[in-house]
Amino acid sequence: MLKIKKNGHILVVRLTGEVDHYASLQMRKEIEEQLKDRAVDRLVLDFSDVTFMDSSGVGMIIGRYKTMTARGGQVTACGLHPPVDRLFHMAGLHRIIDVEPSGRQG
Repeated sequence: MLKIKKNGHILVVRLTGEVDHYASLQMRKEIEEQLKDRAVDRLVLDFSDVTFMDSSGVGMIIGRYKTMTARGGQVTACGLHPPVDRLFHMAGLHRIIDVEPSGRQG
């Protein structure tokens, strides 16, 4: 499940629950729909309410990263709980995505 909020050129997406294969597919569709607005140049992914994430979530994030960088935009993640933070590091996401410590962005 997602809670999406636009603030000017910033799209804030609060992910909730499990970010697994099924959820990732739905999240990808909803985020891509919002990213059709070419004025959006920053995507903030808030993981504060994420209880689980697997490699499908990593793939979904990388896809949105590619979408944003192709248009000169930026992706930021925040609110990473320790298990999600570990997955970010194992997948190398922290090298390409800015990570902010606090969550509840939207």
